[in-house]
Amino acid sequence: MVRALSLMAAGVLAAGCTDGAADSAPASQRPVTPSAEQSSPQARPSPVPSVHSEGRTRVLEYGDLVVRATPESSGVRTEIEVANSYERNATYSVQISIADGEGWTAHNRFWLQDVPPGKTGRDDAVIGSKDMGPVPQIPKIYVDEFTPLVDQK
Repeated sequence: MVRALSLMAAGVLAAGCTDGAADSAPASQRPVTPSAEQSSPQARPSPVPSVHSEGRTRVLEYGDLVVRATPESSGVRTEIEVANSYERNATYSVQISIADGEGWTAHNRFWLQDVPPGKTGRDDAVIGSKDMGPVPQIPKIYVDEFTPLVDQK
């Protein structure tokens, strides 16, 4: 059996080039306060997002989740990593959107399966394409969904 702990909200986080980037996002992309729907009494406090740059790469840190978005000629290379802070194996469903704030938006769902306790699961993909228009040079990162599924046994 799997117990689902979910932190889901459309546009939970937005990582832009300025502190006011979330305010200038269209209403459908503005971040909302995350909510925790849990089947156990062990509620985890909502982490505070942190955004910074490492060269051309935008980095979003949000609790156990780290997302890196680097512009390339064919799209935005997006790398995610999730540290499993649970006491059992966990599988993570993470949906990320990358945008430029002007209409260019692309999405990808990552599945990190059976991440052992105390270990970090990683995955990467190129999101979007140059066929969509110019690739964002300062990508905005949105976490559309972050759902850990923790083994009960």
